[in-house]
Amino acid sequence: MFSHAALENIYTLFEQSIQANAVALPSDVCVIERIALPDANGRPGHAVVLNISSYLFRIIALFDFEADATTGAHLALRGRSATPVLEGQALVDVLGELVNMICGSVNRSLCAAFRHAAMSTPFVLERHCARYINEVAPTAQQTFVITLNDSVRFGLTLSLCAAAGSDIDFRLAPAPVQEAVAGELEFF
Repeated sequence: MFSHAALENIYTLFEQSIQANAVALPSDVCVIERIALPDANGRPGHAVVLNISSYLFRIIALFDFEADATTGAHLALRGRSATPVLEGQALVDVLGELVNMICGSVNRSLCAAFRHAAMSTPFVLERHCARYINEVAPTAQQTFVITLNDSVRFGLTLSLCAAAGSDIDFRLAPAPVQEAVAGELEFF
């Protein structure tokens, strides 16, 4: 069973990682909303899945990306591609890389509390497969809608599964406060 604090900490880790990894430019605006489970309605797109697991839990991160020119252009810019709009296998490769970066950051943070946390490689499913996520019988589930610059949208559904009889509770370490230093020059 996940404690309320553990769930909030996991959700916060994903939100922080999305803020850090999904933007293409420092001026990009990234808005993350927590919502009820969405319905893809048969729209074209890609479902990219990655698992983070330990002896005590499994987190299934299912990312739902639109297959449109706006998403392809944002990811081309983010990936510093020479192609102005990614599509086909190039788009799928960059989606996998983005998912890997987001989940890798979360996994590193979780390793501070759970020494044996590891993650899978991202894999792509047909988008309609997302409707079967409840078949894993999650202990908890949360969906996020991420909007970048009011034009690019993607979803993330987290399905958290606790091992039988396990109580999962942890706190995030406070972010280190960096001292603002100006006008000093250090010689080596």
